[in-house]
Amino acid sequence: MGGVVSLLPNACMGRDKKILHDLKLTLPPERVTSLLSLEHLNVNVPAWNSELEIFWMKGLGFAKDTRADDVCSKVRAKGGSLQGLVWANAGLQQVHMPIGEPPPMESQTIPGFVGLAYSDIVGLRSNLKALSIDFSLVSSQETVAMKDLGPPAMKVKSPTGVNFIIHGIRTSSWVTPSGWMNTKDLEEQQVSLPSQVPSVCLGIPYMRFLCPHGKAAAVARFYDCIFCTKAEVRKAANAEECWVPVGASQWIIYREAQAGDHIPYDGYHIAIYINNFVDTYRRAKERQLVWNNPRFPNTTYDTEDMAISHTEFRILKLVDPQSGEFICELEHEIRAASHPAFCAKQWIGPKPLGELGDHQGK
Repeated sequence: MGGVVSLLPNACMGRDKKILHDLKLTLPPERVTSLLSLEHLNVNVPAWNSELEIFWMKGLGFAKDTRADDVCSKVRAKGGSLQGLVWANAGLQQVHMPIGEPPPMESQTIPGFVGLAYSDIVGLRSNLKALSIDFSLVSSQETVAMKDLGPPAMKVKSPTGVNFIIHGIRTSSWVTPSGWMNTKDLEEQQVSLPSQVPSVCLGIPYMRFLCPHGKAAAVARFYDCIFCTKAEVRKAANAEECWVPVGASQWIIYREAQAGDHIPYDGYHIAIYINNFVDTYRRAKERQLVWNNPRFPNTTYDTEDMAISHTEFRILKLVDPQSGEFICELEHEIRAASHPAFCAKQWIGPKPLGELGDHQGK
């Protein structure tokens, strides 16, 4: 169900001669992308309570990542504002939920939804009913059709307003940079995320956001220019969509809003892993797109060497490279394949740079 993984290392090199090793994938010819993994969505929550615990862990069957408390402590020690942190694992993907951020960022949601995959839809539906968690049918405008996934089965909303579209998948597999792969095989290869119990949710195959009316093609040009990734502009019900390929099986989708509609943005972010990290940083820096998030004063990316040291950088604004016009805001936390938190680091020959530390996973 996935592409072929080659263990032969590829690499890019910074000015200080530090090598960042890439993950070499053999992808279908129609998927031209440097994006390896859409790893997490970050949405702040005002507090962690029993309602959130029941929804995320018992209802949707996510699993708490055991690294979150340590990362939170290190960020706070460096002057970060978060008061707590929960990482909820879904296969090899996550939702990060910082706790106790100051207004107006104490609670975040997205104008769109996140796709989730499960092998037992009937069991999930029964579990949600038993926990009195509401779910509903999926409208035609919210329907996403994707290879390897069943049709949308239902929609669920978190207590803080994040929408999820639930899909069935026929086998117990996780979505990886190389596609959907058997969970047991991945665990034997040590391709997994740490948690005390396995997640029932098998992964996040896509996230769908909104972009301004008439801007799907501009979003595609942005990813082509910055990431050398060929996105598809597709006709959908009453709107165009930009589909950005990630690895062998994931997508970042932008659906055009109705003309004149305002698209809210409250600071949520996504995290992606990429090949060709240094060249990507240089293209973003040349266009003045590299951004330091003031919430994390311990990680800034003003120079190439600083980005290489953290094995990550951030952008906030999407800009049309053809016209220079602003499109929309969506913070991207952009990580090298050599980042120590990469789920598939076992597929990269040399040991990844650095240790799990205060720069990751915010």
